[in-house]
Amino acid sequence: MQPFSSASQCIPWLVVLIIECLAILILNIITIAVFVKKKRQLQRRSTHLIIHLAIVDLLVGAVSGPLQIEIRVVRFCPQWNYRRETTWSRHISFAFVHLFSFTSLTNLIAISLERLHATFCPFRHRFVRKWVHRAIIIVIWLIPIVREAAQIFLWEIVDVVVIATYLYILFYAVSLFSICVSYILIIIKVRCSRHPQFHSRTKRERKLTGTALIVSLVSLLCFLPGMIYAACLHLSFTCFMNFHIYMAVLVLFLGNSLVNPIIYSLRMPGFREGLLQLVYRVPDLSGIAPANLPLRNLSRA
Repeated sequence: MQPFSSASQCIPWLVVLIIECLAILILNIITIAVFVKKKRQLQRRSTHLIIHLAIVDLLVGAVSGPLQIEIRVVRFCPQWNYRRETTWSRHISFAFVHLFSFTSLTNLIAISLERLHATFCPFRHRFVRKWVHRAIIIVIWLIPIVREAAQIFLWEIVDVVVIATYLYILFYAVSLFSICVSYILIIIKVRCSRHPQFHSRTKRERKLTGTALIVSLVSLLCFLPGMIYAACLHLSFTCFMNFHIYMAVLVLFLGNSLVNPIIYSLRMPGFREGLLQLVYRVPDLSGIAPANLPLRNLSRA
């Protein structure tokens, strides 16, 4: 596909991408602020990976999104074209374009495996040490960093089809398979359980598992068009690149980091409460003992 000579086709997509990146940035900052504010209700061990996912999505909006805009504008809109300094700077820029998005996807795999462990081994899951979660977060970052480093060193010596097949499409396919299998096993376990438990902790864990399932499904729906389109472009001779389809896939790809705060507000009562307190500056009374409350409030109770 040849670049468009007119800016009339580039500017609308440029505006959409800028608005999307700003929304990702703002919503995930609010999400992190709510989790920090509601420490007693939201910052449990089971939510550490969700908080980390919000941090990664924040980096998508702050780093990966602007780099995507800059690279795509240079590629398709020649009126804003300019020369890069070196080949290595271009490779490093491309690495950061995908680093945080792949980290977000790896984080979703970790969440699905953590929910699988919580469902099949609930007693052991309660006593998981803090260092285990820290080690998981380190692994979440190591996998995409190694993938991006391999891409940088293989770019000049391996065909781009090989890189796309093994470092992009295969990574997506393994991630999709891992997440789907984990939640299928969770659903089978919950449905086939003969001795359901109804205490508050079990209900809270199941609610969190349901939230993680929705987050993962929505994220996969955002990632899947990009995976299919990349496979079509690199592995098929009949597929052609269309500017508008390409940009729509990119908007949907970045939308993965936008929808999570919306899902949290719909699914997590503690998150909604913290959000309202943050917006309307309502004092948080959840950690105050009843003896410390004003007498008029106790008389009303």
